[in-house]
Amino acid sequence: MADPDADGLGEDTASAIDVEQRPFRRRVLINTAAVGVANGWAMLSTLLSLPFVLHGLGATRFGVWALLQTFSAVGGWFSLLDLGLSTATTRQVAAHHAIDERRGVSATLGSSLAMFCGLGLVSGVAFGVLGSPLFSVLIDVPSTLVDEVRLAVLAFSVQVALDLVCGGFQAALDGFQRVDLSRAVDIVRRTLVAVATAVAATASGDLGQVAVASAAGVAIAAVFGLGLLIRTARSFRPSLDKGEARALLAYGKTVAVLRPLGVLHRSIDRLIVGAILGPAAVSLVEVATQLQNGADAVLSATSYAVVPSAARLEAHGETSKLRELTATGTRYVLLATWPVAALTAVLSAPAIAVWVGKSYSAAAGLVVLAVVSVALAAPAQVGSNMLLGTGRAGTILKVALIGIAINAGLSVVLVNLVGTAGTFQATVVSALVSSPLLVNAAIDDIDLRARTFWSEAVLPAVPAALAAGALAGLVVLAPLAPWPTLLAGGFAGSIGWLAGAIRFGLKPSEVFAVSRRLHPIRRPTRSEVRNDRRPPGAASRG
Repeated sequence: MADPDADGLGEDTASAIDVEQRPFRRRVLINTAAVGVANGWAMLSTLLSLPFVLHGLGATRFGVWALLQTFSAVGGWFSLLDLGLSTATTRQVAAHHAIDERRGVSATLGSSLAMFCGLGLVSGVAFGVLGSPLFSVLIDVPSTLVDEVRLAVLAFSVQVALDLVCGGFQAALDGFQRVDLSRAVDIVRRTLVAVATAVAATASGDLGQVAVASAAGVAIAAVFGLGLLIRTARSFRPSLDKGEARALLAYGKTVAVLRPLGVLHRSIDRLIVGAILGPAAVSLVEVATQLQNGADAVLSATSYAVVPSAARLEAHGETSKLRELTATGTRYVLLATWPVAALTAVLSAPAIAVWVGKSYSAAAGLVVLAVVSVALAAPAQVGSNMLLGTGRAGTILKVALIGIAINAGLSVVLVNLVGTAGTFQATVVSALVSSPLLVNAAIDDIDLRARTFWSEAVLPAVPAALAAGALAGLVVLAPLAPWPTLLAGGFAGSIGWLAGAIRFGLKPSEVFAVSRRLHPIRRPTRSEVRNDRRPPGAASRG
């Protein structure tokens, strides 16, 4: 895309600016692609392993296992104990590294990793001691599973500690703009855990052995992450610095206030359903949540690189680039996320039948509600990550508090009234209220006009989602078996997605750039790219 800051400059100066920005933009694209691959693999590994774990453990044991995951240090309650240090570490390393402050990078690394190790030790011991009594209070554990739950809690306490430390390694890699290496750690972790739990569940059907296998996989991934960080930061000597530690905690405390809200959004469905309806009902919630995670993974992947990128741009004082990052980034995120959400909703019934069997078909309606909430939250994702990267996390705190209050309160009421679907309905209402408020908070912070944002970043993504859902829906209406419906519907929906994105979602220069990558032709001049038109002769090669 054309560089707005280069307009009005001499051709040589503009070209120099463009060349200078290319390595950074290339790194942003690589980082985004890495997160996409990692999130896609996370989704795929879960989809492949879950049927083995579900059928190996049975509905009740699997429900307890899903509830145990809510205490995870990766998106669960124990992720709160990082005190916002993950985001703070990424931001501080990126900011110091951007202006070549070697002492600052070293101090951030040493102080951050020391705190992560301490927090991991504290959290592991705490869960090992208090986990079993806590479970007996939260849910009615059958007497036949008491011993299995105790072993599972002990193994999971080790995993919690390792996950926190491994998260510190990944946060530091993100700060070095090596999100690709950070996601490689995540891929290794998820692969090992998926394989280990599937094998343990199939071979033994024992909850405790599944937890032990999962912890072993995380231990190997932590060693791998440490090795990558040592290689990446080999020219720096980590050092403890009280001032840097205080700076990390000062920013982290704002993120730490926000983190419980995210954890509640991810965990509240399982906890409320488990407490009110019992662990077996959690199985339906977990099936729906894992399919929802497909759209959520795309949303996260396409927006995550905004955090370190925004920190770098803020360090250089490039506000105009932040506006470009937010507007264009949101459009790309929605072009990727909304069609996936539409396809997931439309194809949920055949997908469940193929994946875990028709006995769990009741989860199809839950999937629709789940992906609607993701679609509603998507327009605010890039702006939210931008605020995190520029150190303005407090801006979104009030909005997030409103959203979680609505979600928690309505979930308790609606689960008692309508059953399992109630907690997903509450999440939809929460997103309807909080997403527009969060968008406005983000665009106000960078002086981006609301009309410009909604017309140029949001509306162009609507046709691609509608086309994907409509064409997949036509296939679903046909009298086909689940497998043909899923394959044909996915193919038809993808065609609609591609057509809608090319016709309405992408600018002509962006379409041309993609076409040039696929079919190399002469490079367009700077004026041609700026005017959003193809060079002469391009149409004949299209």
